[in-house]
Amino acid sequence: MLDRLLHLLFPNVCVVCRKLLLPSEEGCCSSCMKGFDPFKNYFEAEQTLRNVLVSRFGDIVLFERGWCRYQFHKKSPLQLALHSMKYEGLYKLGTMFGRQLGEWMLASGDIGDIECIVPVPLHRMKNIERSYNQADKIAESIGKSIDRPVMRKLLMRKRYTVSQTGLPAEERKKNPVGAFQVVQGVSLRHVLLVDDIVTTGATLAAAAAALLQAGVERVSFAAVAIALKE
Repeated sequence: MLDRLLHLLFPNVCVVCRKLLLPSEEGCCSSCMKGFDPFKNYFEAEQTLRNVLVSRFGDIVLFERGWCRYQFHKKSPLQLALHSMKYEGLYKLGTMFGRQLGEWMLASGDIGDIECIVPVPLHRMKNIERSYNQADKIAESIGKSIDRPVMRKLLMRKRYTVSQTGLPAEERKKNPVGAFQVVQGVSLRHVLLVDDIVTTGATLAAAAAALLQAGVERVSFAAVAIALKE
């Protein structure tokens, strides 16, 4: 709460180092962003995502394409930035990360026949608690970058789940299972599912399963970062 108040009073400071931002900087200063760990190329990022999901779920999580911008490390500048975005109401960081992801996707040269973008939803009680859904802000900026509509009401979280943060790996895998539901009939060929960070991949897997069971033909994933085992 105190951090959120400080950001309201002093919105033009870096969320990591608290130094004043330059006019060209947004949320996080250029110096701190150099401490992020970006993937070298799109193929490395996508293969890392596939490896993470296969290592934890086998071949049952099938997705068309995957885009991630950063490798997540504990106690890193990126962790502080994502925490501020997620828990301190700094939605502008979601806008920034979404724009980066959208540009990364376009630079990959092939976004395929993606028809729409679906942010991983929060349960309505958690949405009230946090005041906004960070995945929604990320998805919104991706949509502007790649010129695709965001369908916020397509998928809902029907069951309240505790935060994945701090849960053991096995509990993280079980926590979101069966938590999602498609709220209307769909006849979509290709949907891009968006979240902020991939840890075990359980949230993306559960959300994708709901979309595929409802009639979506193919699902691709986009996330700001992937948490690797350290």
